Amino acid sequence: MKSVVTTVVTAADAAGRFPSQNDLEAVQGNIQRAAARLEAAEKLAAGLDAVTREAGDACFNKYAYLKQPGEAGDTQVKVDKCYRDLGH
Repeated sequence: MKSVVTTVVTAADAAGRFPSQNDLEAVQGNIQRAAARLEAAEKLAAGLDAVTREAGDACFNKYAYLKQPGEAGDTQVKVDKCYRDLGH
């Protein structure tokens, strides 16, 4: 993953110029919002298991045939793997 600084410098370099004042202000704004983005990511990560469980339950309720023999949810091991995959 590229940083905002790398992205701005690379874009300016590709255009054959130094980063402009607007470019530098965009970098500064991005850095100032870093704490808020980190807080949001932490909140989302804290609820990941609940969201994953809810999504899996919704899929198995909507597509009940998935619990039939030979389907993706016919054993608890397969169901657990579905939830694991949803979490990824």
